Amino acid sequence: MEIHSNISNPIQILVFVIAAAFAITYAVYFYKKNNDEFNTKQRLGLSIIKFIYSLIIGILLLSPIAEIVRNRTEKPILVLGIDNSESMATDTANIEQISNFVASARTQLNNKFQIEALLFDNSIRKSDSINLMGKFSDYSGFIYEIEKRYFNLNLGAVVLVGDGIYNQGRNPEQITDNINAPFYTLGLGDTSSYIDQAIIDVTHNPNVFRGNTFPVEIEVNFTDFNYPKTQISISIDGKLAVSESIEVQQANYYFRKTYNISSEQVGLRNVNIALSPVANEHNKQNNRYGFTIEVHDNKKEILVLTQGPHPDIGAITQTLEQKANYKITTTPIALFNGNINNYDMVVLNQLPSLMHQNHSVFKSIKEQQVSTLVIVGPNTSISALNNLELGFKLNPTLLTENSEPYFNKTFQLFSIPEKIEQTNGIYPPLLTYYTQYEYSAELSVIAYQKIKGIEMNYPLMLAGNINERKVGAIFGEGIWRWRLREFQNFDNQDLFNQLTVNLFSYLTLRDEREQFKLTYQRIASESVPYRLKAQVFNDIFEPVANAEVQYTLTDSTGSELNFLFDVNQTEYNLNLGLLAPGKYSFKARASLGENQFEKSGNFSIQEVNIEQQNLKSNFKTLNVLAQATGGKFFLFDQNQQLIDHLNNIETIEAKIHKEKSTFELIDWKWYILFIIVFLSLEWFLRKFWGSY
Repeated sequence: MEIHSNISNPIQILVFVIAAAFAITYAVYFYKKNNDEFNTKQRLGLSIIKFIYSLIIGILLLSPIAEIVRNRTEKPILVLGIDNSESMATDTANIEQISNFVASARTQLNNKFQIEALLFDNSIRKSDSINLMGKFSDYSGFIYEIEKRYFNLNLGAVVLVGDGIYNQGRNPEQITDNINAPFYTLGLGDTSSYIDQAIIDVTHNPNVFRGNTFPVEIEVNFTDFNYPKTQISISIDGKLAVSESIEVQQANYYFRKTYNISSEQVGLRNVNIALSPVANEHNKQNNRYGFTIEVHDNKKEILVLTQGPHPDIGAITQTLEQKANYKITTTPIALFNGNINNYDMVVLNQLPSLMHQNHSVFKSIKEQQVSTLVIVGPNTSISALNNLELGFKLNPTLLTENSEPYFNKTFQLFSIPEKIEQTNGIYPPLLTYYTQYEYSAELSVIAYQKIKGIEMNYPLMLAGNINERKVGAIFGEGIWRWRLREFQNFDNQDLFNQLTVNLFSYLTLRDEREQFKLTYQRIASESVPYRLKAQVFNDIFEPVANAEVQYTLTDSTGSELNFLFDVNQTEYNLNLGLLAPGKYSFKARASLGENQFEKSGNFSIQEVNIEQQNLKSNFKTLNVLAQATGGKFFLFDQNQQLIDHLNNIETIEAKIHKEKSTFELIDWKWYILFIIVFLSLEWFLRKFWGSY
C-alpha cells in the first residue's frame, strides 16, 4: 500500500505537524506544571497518548490518500463445447458418457482452469443439461460465438465433443483463422459404412397456385446399396401423386430428379416423400422427407421499370421468382404504355432519370395509390424523384460515396432476418449520393449508411406507409453484390432472399382498415419458437394498449390450449414456444370495451429431419480443426488422456492483473475510533490519577 497527500511539499508540512504535536504535548504536561500533579511515569504515559492522537489529527488534516495495489489471478478459461444435436444420439449411452466426461473435467481440471460448458445445436448456451435432441449442428456458429464471447479474456483452450457432422453454417475447416485458442477435439460416433439410401435434399417452392404444376427436385444418395432398384413415392395430404421405381446402377450411387406435381385444393398441404425400406438398412429415418406448401388462388403483379438491364433487378427477380406468388413484369420505361393500376407494386430502378423525367407513369405514381419501391443510383434525377412526393427528399448533389449497411435493430414493420448481423463487413458497399436525407416520420429505416467505418444517420433502406400507399426505397446501387458475396461466404443466399421477400411482402400487402390485425407465419419450423403479433385499434384507428387479446390453439387431435397476449406499448405479442410438427388451427379474440373482434386461421409446423440424413461421423473435420489451431484430436475413449494432457500443459497459464484502488484516509472510520479511544483513555487516566 502506498500513501500520498494532495498537498504540495508534504514532507516539510509533516515535519511541522510532528513539531506541533510535540509542542502541544509539552505545553500540556511539562511547561510550567506542578511536578507533584503526576509522577514521572504517569506524565510520560499521558504525554505519549497525547502526542499520538495529536499527530494522527494533524496528519489527517493533510488529506492523505492511500493507494492499495492488489494482485488478481485470472485462471485460463477452458470451454467444453458439446454438440447437442440428434446425430450424437446414435447410442443411448452417449448422454451419460458425455455427462460423466464433463463432470470429470470439472473435478480434475478445476484447480488449473475456469471451466465453462457450452451446448450448441439450434442455439448456443451455457448448460450441463445434455439431451442430444438438437435439430441442427452448426460448428461455425459455435466458433464465431467463442470468438465473440471470450474476446479479450484469458481463453486457454477449447474442448469440442462432437461427431464432426455439420449441417448449418460454414465448413469449420475454412474459418480456423478466427480462432485464438487451441481446440482439442473428442470424436464420438460411428465412422463405419452401412447399407443406406438417404433423401439428402429436396428443393421446392413453399408457395404454389391452384391448378399449376410445381417442381420438386429430389436428391438421393445410395451407400453400399446392393439392391438393383428401389421405389420412391410422393403424396399430398395422404393422396398418392407420384410412384416410380429408381434403378440403382451401382453400390454407391447419386440420384437426382425433378418431379412436377400439382394441387387443386387451396390452403396448406402436406407433401411427403418416401423411399421403400430394404432389409439390413441401418438408418431408415432418412428414407422420408416431409414439407408443407401453401396453395394460393392468385399472384401479386409487380411492374419493374428500368432504363435497361441491370444486375440489381436481376438479383431481385431471381429471388422473387423462387416465390410462386409473384408475377414480375420487367420493361424499359421508354416502351411502357400500360396502366400501373393493373399492378400491385411498381419498382423504379434509377428512375426518374435525366433522360426520363416527364413520362406519364410518374404522374400516375404521384396520383394513384399503387405501392412503389425506388432504387436510387447515379442515373437518378434527384429533383424529379423529390417531385414524386413519396415521403422522402434528397438534397440535389452530384457527389457519391460508398456506403456499407448497418441494420436497424428497432425496425418493426416486418421481420429482418435474425442472423443479418453475420453480414457485417461482408456485404459490399452500395454507391450512394453523399447528401442530406429527409424522410417522413411515417417511414422506418431498415438499414443506415456506414461510410468509411463511421455509422451515419443517413438511411440506406427504408419503408413505410405514406397517405395510404406503401413506399420503399433503396438509396444505393449494387445490391446484387450482396447476394453474390453472401453465397461466397455462406454457400447460400438465405439472408438476402429473406430480407428481399419480406420487403416485397410488406409493400405488396394491401392494408385493410381493420380494428384487429394479427400477424403470423403460415409455414414454420419445429426448431424455432412460434411467435405472433397483434394490434388493436379504436374507432378512429389509433392503436391502443388497453385491449385483451385471447388466443385458442387447436392441434390435429382436436386438443385446445388457451393463451393471452402480452402487451408492449401498443403491440401485443405471444410466444407459443416450440410446437410439434403438424397442422394447427386457431381463433383469436380481442376485447376493447364493448367491442369484440375475432380472427381465425390455420398454420403448419414442419418437421426438421436434417440430423437423421447422415449418421456417419466425420472425424476428419475434427482432426483438421485441432491441428490448425495447435490442439490435438482424441477419440472419445481417450478422454482421460485428454484431461491428463490439459493438466500437464505448461504454456497455458494464469494471468496476474494488478488492480489499484485509492481512498482518502480521513474517510476511514477506524482512525476516528482510534482517536476517540485515545482521548477517552487520556481523560480517564487523568481523572483516575487525581487531576481536575
